[in-house]
This record gives sequence, C-alpha cells and structure tokens, in this order.
Amino acid sequence: MLTRLMPFLALALGAVPARAQESRTTFGGLPQWADSALRAGGLDQRFRLSSVLNPVYEFGDFDRDGLIDVAVEVKDPGALRCGLAITHQIDRSVHLVGAGEPVSIGTNQLICGQWGLRAGWRMPPHAAVSPDLLWATDVHRQTGWLAWNGRAYVWVPID
Repeated sequence: MLTRLMPFLALALGAVPARAQESRTTFGGLPQWADSALRAGGLDQRFRLSSVLNPVYEFGDFDRDGLIDVAVEVKDPGALRCGLAITHQIDRSVHLVGAGEPVSIGTNQLICGQWGLRAGWRMPPHAAVSPDLLWATDVHRQTGWLAWNGRAYVWVPID
C-alpha cells in the first residue's frame, strides 16, 4: 500500500529544489564560494551591502583565469562611501575598490548603482585586460574601466 502512495505523496509534497551552491545567509543569491570568501575577508564586519533586500552584484571573468568571479556593491560602515568587493573564484581573494579604498586619482568612492559589466569586451592584445570588464563612475562623475593587472584593479579612464 505504501509503495502505491509514494508517487502521490511525492506530487502532493512537491519537490524542493536543491540550493547547495547558494548561500542561505547575508549574501543571499551568491554562490557559496563567494559568500565564504567575502566573510573570510571580513566584508560582513567592515562593510554593508548597498541593498540588503536585493544585493547588487555581477558575475564575470574579471581576472582572466577562465573562472567566474563576482563583484558586489558595498558601502562603508557609515553608509556614506560606495564601492565594489570583487571576489576571485580561483583563490577566494577579495579586492576592494572604493568604499574608502582608492579608486582613481583623488577619490576613494564610486557612485552607488553607477557601475556594471561589459561582457566579452575585447581590447587590443597589448592591453592585457579581462574579457569581462567592470565599468564604474566615481564621485567626480568620471567613468572608467576597473581592469585587473595581475595584482590589483586599476582605473582606466573611458574617454
């Protein structure tokens, strides 16, 4: 009798989707590797997500290693300076741009919501930048690329 009820019970109870790769806590929606790297880097203690309900983030290969990385919009503890926390999947390193850390000459903050991803961008081979580039606008209203140079993210002004 129980074996005849099993298909009915499965349909009645419904299938629960597996979310093993998705974080269940603060950085909801991010893969577990990114969430744990951001926490290990102290992001949850030193910064706030720019939006707790719907964190703003982008996925892309920012460091040219063939793995997907993640950039998350953050604010400093006083919620005054906006920036990005960029996490590399390969080594779980977290790189801060803005939110009190240097962005471009003369500023340490970005304008919240004024950044994004340019996927598959191809620059000349000598430029040695990532196929997926982040662009951002600093508080001086200057827009630039955030390009990985192998050690850090550098600001490349967009003319």
